[in-house]
Amino acid sequence: MKHPIVYSAIAAALVSIIGKMVYHIFLAPDGIFDMYTRFFYLLCFLLAIFFGFRIWKIQNPHKPFTDDIKSGMQIVSIFALIIAAFTWIYYKWINPHYFEYKIQQTVNAASNSTPIDGADVDIEQIQHTASLIFNAATHSSLTLFGIIVMGFFYTIIIVMLFRWRPSAFGISR
Repeated sequence: MKHPIVYSAIAAALVSIIGKMVYHIFLAPDGIFDMYTRFFYLLCFLLAIFFGFRIWKIQNPHKPFTDDIKSGMQIVSIFALIIAAFTWIYYKWINPHYFEYKIQQTVNAASNSTPIDGADVDIEQIQHTASLIFNAATHSSLTLFGIIVMGFFYTIIIVMLFRWRPSAFGISR
């Protein structure tokens, strides 16, 4: 494999996207099962880092620690960009009603709550704030940032494991 970093990241992102779309089309998505798609994203993400880095490390066994981290972060960044773009497309065009429902839930919860200090609840302000939080651009930006941060820590862990026991992963010194 010539470019294991690119191939593993793209393959994992495509499997994640297919999994999300199968879930959306066939399993009638709701708030309870959305957690499972996040876990599926995480599984694909970790497998991409592990197998992509393993293949890269087999091809480049004597690279320094910083190159190992860079290669792991390349996998993370490609995966994160693809998933963030898909997240924006998904919530903008495929399932735009999801955020409308979340905004309505927030407004309903605020209107049914009783303020502690006796002040009136500003429903218009709550709806404006909820619409800023629950939109495709915000969600895709947070997804991108979250995957990059998580990926950094997972990359460090995987690089340390591969450097500590390379023979356990099929890498010769």
